[in-house]
Amino acid sequence: MLELGAVLILLLVVAGGSLVARQYLPAYAVDLTVKWPRNRMHLVNFHGLEENREFEYRWSSAYSFIQLPFGYHAAPAYLADVRVRTAHPQWMHPLTFLANEHAFLTVTPDTTFRVYRFIMPPGGNTDGTLRLALQTVPFSPPGDQRELGVVLTDITLQPLPYRDWSVAMVLSLALLGLWVWLRWIGTSLGATLLICSGLMLVLLGCYALYQPAPLRYEWLVLLVVPASAVAAMMAHEMVVRLSLSLIAALVSFSGVLWPSWLSDDAFISFRYAQNLVAGHGLVYNVGERVEGYTNFLWTMLAALVIVLDGDPVFWAYVAGVILALGILLLTYRIARQLLGSAWALVAALIVATSQNLLIHTARGAGLETGLFTLLALGSSIMYVCWWSEQRSITAILCGSSFALASLTRPEGVLLTGLTILHMLLIMPHGLPGFNRAESAITDARPRKQHTLWLLIKQKWSVVCGPITYLLGVYLVIMVPYFLWRMSYYGDWLPNTFYAKTGGGLQQAWRGLEYTWRFIVSMGGPFILIIFVPVVINRWTTVKSWRGYFLLLVSAYSIYIIAVGGDHFYGVRFFVPLIPWFAMLIADGLAWIYRWCIQRTTVRLLAPAVLAIGLLVFSGYALTRSMHFDYILRGQDESVWMWRELGWWMHDHANPDESIAVTGAGAIAYYSEHTTIDLLGLTEKYIARVEVENMGSGAAGHEKHAPDYVLQVRRPTYIPRMWDSYFGGEDVLRDHYQLIHIQTRYGREMELWKRLH
Repeated sequence: MLELGAVLILLLVVAGGSLVARQYLPAYAVDLTVKWPRNRMHLVNFHGLEENREFEYRWSSAYSFIQLPFGYHAAPAYLADVRVRTAHPQWMHPLTFLANEHAFLTVTPDTTFRVYRFIMPPGGNTDGTLRLALQTVPFSPPGDQRELGVVLTDITLQPLPYRDWSVAMVLSLALLGLWVWLRWIGTSLGATLLICSGLMLVLLGCYALYQPAPLRYEWLVLLVVPASAVAAMMAHEMVVRLSLSLIAALVSFSGVLWPSWLSDDAFISFRYAQNLVAGHGLVYNVGERVEGYTNFLWTMLAALVIVLDGDPVFWAYVAGVILALGILLLTYRIARQLLGSAWALVAALIVATSQNLLIHTARGAGLETGLFTLLALGSSIMYVCWWSEQRSITAILCGSSFALASLTRPEGVLLTGLTILHMLLIMPHGLPGFNRAESAITDARPRKQHTLWLLIKQKWSVVCGPITYLLGVYLVIMVPYFLWRMSYYGDWLPNTFYAKTGGGLQQAWRGLEYTWRFIVSMGGPFILIIFVPVVINRWTTVKSWRGYFLLLVSAYSIYIIAVGGDHFYGVRFFVPLIPWFAMLIADGLAWIYRWCIQRTTVRLLAPAVLAIGLLVFSGYALTRSMHFDYILRGQDESVWMWRELGWWMHDHANPDESIAVTGAGAIAYYSEHTTIDLLGLTEKYIARVEVENMGSGAAGHEKHAPDYVLQVRRPTYIPRMWDSYFGGEDVLRDHYQLIHIQTRYGREMELWKRLH
């Protein structure tokens, strides 16, 4: 009876809280009187900032709009305020407001500023994006070729309060399911109440603070609660279970708390998957076999989504959250086995608060980084488990996992080689029971030949036997794949390798700078704490799991330096190392903490210092992306602009027409036309061009071949935003004419179109 009452109270609080949480919603305002307004909204077809003696302002064009990505995920309706006036020299023209390309209000502004306030109609588009457009008859003043519409200073979108019973139902059922699960696995009533209540308060807080994001609130709840259930199976202590649940909520809602984004490079994989499903083969352009991807498994998963009539963009966001939660829980699981529950929670906290990891998983990106990190971590865990268990099936599973990691990223081959190297160098001296077996052989009857033979067999069974299992399974998977790659694409290495490398010392210097950015993101000198166990007990540390993880992070870091790093924010190449670094840091902290509590002078201060230190470190880590969040938001805006250009190509270009771009993802995917990648990721000739000072520029953006593109590839269209690649418009005018286009959403763009 007591439990039933507690459940009913919990559900009533959930229902009541969810119904009042969205009553006080923040407005989204864009100040058009500043040069670079920073806000969630995109400005399209507005002219630059101007000023007169009285005020600053912007002109609209004939058709201008603001776009709030995923705005209808945060509220079903908005109240809009638009401060506007006309400045037409002859007469006043009507001004029409449109919501997602549908006209709903027409007014006639006069020559004085007026604020027009109106409720926008509910959105019906699939991705939840809100667009408010202004359409009017334009004019061009003498000496000014621009088409001018009306004068604006401010636009504000205020979400209207609402109650959503579906959210209340989803949240109630999810928490009820978690309650039943906790009780079924033997959790006490008090602990169950505390865990469910704590998670409920956090989820209600996230609902109250929910901002426009790619995934609706209900989706995020349905991802957090199962993660909490899995955490309850892994942890036994109530405090740890609650902490993991709250950390999981932080990870899941990171795309709400900070700007989400999607990389244009993700669409390159989607493009390969799209052509594969369409029957054109695993190619970027139909008829051109170029391996412009390095994530075979991720591309196959995208193809599976397309086959099932799903949207790879949506499922990339979902997969990002799932993978981040998987990395979090897997880190805790292995760290609990190696370090104990308390220090495993510290490792999980370091992972969950790493913006580098969140940027490339739960906050979006759409790349294979999260999947590779999960597989690499899982492979290393299987190896550590085999080390303690010495079961053949574990070695087989380990080899399979390393193979999947290698199919996801080529660096999986490096991790496999390092693991086998660790087996050869360390395992004969560190395996439980090996020394005892050797002693038994030595103490047997003095038959030297048999003794030597038995010793060789023992060494083989202990070391080479497991290597045979691991490497055998790995090669069974990887050799056919490699042979297919060679026969299909004709190259030993992916085309992207040739496009991004070849800079020698300059490339390595860029890699050092890239590595330093990662070190700073992990606390700078604080990262040296991973070497504390080595200093205290070198040989024991080297023979343990610590030596293995140190080998992985050290060799992998050297590899990253050698290839020159990457151009993405969030030091993408280092993301797979974060779980290993987290466990090594937690281990170093544990050694220092144990040393401190053995000293009477600092024993009482040690817990407080540790707690404050973790709080400061986690807070610092979560703020690491603040200085480039606006850049991520800008990159995301560019992707959706390129999507519109791709749609225009799809709608208006002839089947044999092509386009040359430096953003080779979204345009190619949405246009389904031949796309020439000016940076060479999917273009064999450009990828192999020799470039002066290679390695000094942005990785993957250094190789150019304008003459080859114009004379050999002869693209039909070149977006004007990229004409500097060819040396400017004077170079293009002999063979191209400038045309003006308007996309599906009304965005105005300029393209060079080939004359002959």
